[in-house]
Amino acid sequence: MKGGGAEKVIVKLLNYIAKSQNGYDIDLLLVKKEGLLLDELNKNIKIFDFNKNHVKNSLLNIINYLRIQKPDYFISSLDYMNLISSLAYKISNSKSNFLIWEHNNLSIHSKKTISNSLFLNKILIKVFYSYSKKIIAVSNGVKDDLIANFNFSSSKVVTIYNPAFDSDIISNSKDACDDFLKINNNYIISVGRLAKQKNYPNLIKAFKILKSHGDKKDIKLVILGEGPERQNIIDLIKSLNLMDEVFLLGHKSNPFPLIKNASIFVLSSDNEGFGLVLVEALALKKQIVSTDCPSGPKEILKDGKFGKLVPVNNAAKLSEGLLAMLNGEIIFEERSLFKRAQCFSVENCFREFSNLLNEA
Repeated sequence: MKGGGAEKVIVKLLNYIAKSQNGYDIDLLLVKKEGLLLDELNKNIKIFDFNKNHVKNSLLNIINYLRIQKPDYFISSLDYMNLISSLAYKISNSKSNFLIWEHNNLSIHSKKTISNSLFLNKILIKVFYSYSKKIIAVSNGVKDDLIANFNFSSSKVVTIYNPAFDSDIISNSKDACDDFLKINNNYIISVGRLAKQKNYPNLIKAFKILKSHGDKKDIKLVILGEGPERQNIIDLIKSLNLMDEVFLLGHKSNPFPLIKNASIFVLSSDNEGFGLVLVEALALKKQIVSTDCPSGPKEILKDGKFGKLVPVNNAAKLSEGLLAMLNGEIIFEERSLFKRAQCFSVENCFREFSNLLNEA
């Protein structure tokens, strides 16, 4: 529960189910009970803490859970965990309805989390994911990847968009924020883990190009998040002489005041399973520039109807998009942005989940 996108949507959906009192009892199985999101969990959710340092070490715990607790439904999330959960499900001879909830474009992501060999990953995922009754994909891009690259039938995979929108985004955006005093200027904002996947170097290089335009010298760049690439990003900022222009403000439990007051929200990722932050930005009626990466942004922004899409890893094109938006050459109507965000509500997500569970 350390705060990744998948973890956030899991918390949001489980909290909604727990509050709605619809007859479901919820058990949350954690390899290790830790992370900032634990405080956000509804108290009616029962946590099983396996207290392990690695996912693979939780195999026996999951087997024992399935044999003793005998849940009606067993849902696993995130690719490496899905392999372990599938193996536990098979060994335990469980009669639970087993569903896999896939949050990533596996042909890309599995090479980081399972093995470097896509050939091996294809075999493992095809075998183990086949134990599930259905695979839930968080975007059509993730679904298409599972069908094209892992040879699953279209009937095996169903798309349910992430529960990214709720009214808390709006109310939390009104909170006070001390960081405004540090920035003290107009700014562009990006939110996400400081990881290679997010390609912040491309964003920072695009920002450097943007700053070369005389009338844009006062604009700043704010990046929210923590991760393994922090020092590399700092080194790049220094090398481009942007120390007073780019603000790395770390992880924020409530990023919404900073998003709300930004001139533009930007996503520079090389790949995404969905793109949760784009929906949050839409909910706050933000003008958006995003890379057209696999898989979610194009779907969320509806092929550019609700935000500017630019090529992946192209600093010049990203800078052009930002400049056009700052100059008012591209403007998206705010009411339509908010309405689009509502399409990805937790209510809609739960309704589709509920329908799927009733079919199981």
